[in-house]
Amino acid sequence: MRCFLSASLLLLLLLLSCNRQAYRDLEKIQPAQPLSSAALKPRLDKALYRCVVDGKFVFKKFHLSGILYLKHLGAEGDRVVFQSEMGNTFFDFGWNNKDSFRVYNIIDQMNKPALIKTLRKDFELLLVKGLGGQPEGVYQSAKDRATYTRFNLAKGFTYYITNSSSMLTGIDNADEKRKVVTMRFTPPSPLQQLPETINIRHLRAHFTIDLKKITPDDTPE
Repeated sequence: MRCFLSASLLLLLLLLSCNRQAYRDLEKIQPAQPLSSAALKPRLDKALYRCVVDGKFVFKKFHLSGILYLKHLGAEGDRVVFQSEMGNTFFDFGWNNKDSFRVYNIIDQMNKPALIKTLRKDFELLLVKGLGGQPEGVYQSAKDRATYTRFNLAKGFTYYITNSSSMLTGIDNADEKRKVVTMRFTPPSPLQQLPETINIRHLRAHFTIDLKKITPDDTPE
């Protein structure tokens, strides 16, 4: 019994240590022109993605799939709508041009304050909403020389990650202890453009969102 408790304690300490070291290799740098939130913000017109959500809550697994629709509506702001292949709406979120958030519609199973807050933050990070104009700091990874542009949030912070070609490879949301959400883009995306493929991992909430952009070539004739 003592051996089991000792092994469990050691594993817990190792996990905590790994979390604390998530960004330990980053070194602060002073670029001539750090990326502002305006330089990162996608120029949204409209975009369609095939969307798959997989996760686990307590002992129950869940799976949703459908079409995610993002559109800029001019003076009305932006909308993000997730529908099933049959056209049933899972959720319909909107932001006005001052980034004020509104839930237009959501199914009962997803109408939970914590889930709405989580999904809202995902799309606000992706669409670069609610950030200050200039970053808190810019860092470079000693491991792969990627650049991490950091913006502070009300809770925690976010990194917008770019490679040596100034292409966006991902977004991390974290606090001082560990990563909370990671987004990875394939291939790396030019600034101010929505990525082709997005993998979103919620490390605490234990679910993933996979997005693949639908192009005109994917539309049946």
